[in-house]
Amino acid sequence: MASVTERSFKQKILEEDLCCGICQETFRKPKALPCLHTFCQECLTETANLGELCCPLCRREVPLASDGVAGLPDNFHLSELCKKFSELPADPEEDAAAQHCEYHPTREIRLFCTSSKCGVPICVQCFEDSHGEHKVIPVKQAVEKRMTRVNPLLKEKKRQIEERREYLKEIRRLEDQITDGKRKSEENILESYTERAKLLAEDKDRLLDDVQQSYQDIMKDVNATKEAVLQQLKDLTDVVEEVEQTKERQAIKFLRHEPDELREKLEQATVDPVWAPLEVTATLCRPRKIRKEHLTNGELVSEVFSAKTRWQTVVTLLSHVKLRAYTAMETAFNDLKSMKP
Repeated sequence: MASVTERSFKQKILEEDLCCGICQETFRKPKALPCLHTFCQECLTETANLGELCCPLCRREVPLASDGVAGLPDNFHLSELCKKFSELPADPEEDAAAQHCEYHPTREIRLFCTSSKCGVPICVQCFEDSHGEHKVIPVKQAVEKRMTRVNPLLKEKKRQIEERREYLKEIRRLEDQITDGKRKSEENILESYTERAKLLAEDKDRLLDDVQQSYQDIMKDVNATKEAVLQQLKDLTDVVEEVEQTKERQAIKFLRHEPDELREKLEQATVDPVWAPLEVTATLCRPRKIRKEHLTNGELVSEVFSAKTRWQTVVTLLSHVKLRAYTAMETAFNDLKSMKP
């Protein structure tokens, strides 16, 4: 359990969404290219060759001004996210003093007195001195018992985190599909225009511009949705980690105070429901067969790309409801049977 906490959800987000695709490290001065892909300024500078630059991902040529890569627009949103993650505190060290009995400082608190008159964590010496006739349980067991008031909300927040992780995976798949469609469309357009460049130069520019404009419009919507999901995932992760750290590392503090504060934090960490499957319509190019009498180079068509979220959690929930209903019916039937003379 401790190793999972130390790795944390934040580290996974850093690795998957806040890393440069070239150096595979957290973004440093992220620069946005016209194709909306983002890389570190230093990485792009090393990639540029004599004032020319191609996007390392989609290979689109990027014109550079006199100031080179430094003149490209900054991705302020990614910069801010990277800054926030870098400022997050590390997991706090376990407070050793809080684990020792205030009446017997050399003894560790390992028990919890469940007596209605007591209800306090105690050490072995306390048990021998004044709690010998009371019922006691291990501290860990007492924590889990108190956590029953928090567990439903904690479980729900974890479920919401998993839903958003799945949604982000679908968005990334959608990005790959759109990028691949754009690349193939550009190849089809360029191959077609090579044979009739002089006659169809204006048509070539129009088609390329339409495809590029469609791609930019779609990627703006996709990136906006992805950034919103990332922000919600960060908010949920922060509150879940705080609750789990309090339970694991500050058990005594938790037992001395009711977990109302943790419940309130979990309740306040509200997020909008998971969006419907993201669906976009992209403008692609389908080349026509070249004929002397028909000098058209292709046509722009609309193709739907969809990112569908898996709703396995809903299916599982329905299965549990059916199981409970069946169990209740079976119990009622057995009761009726036992009542017969």
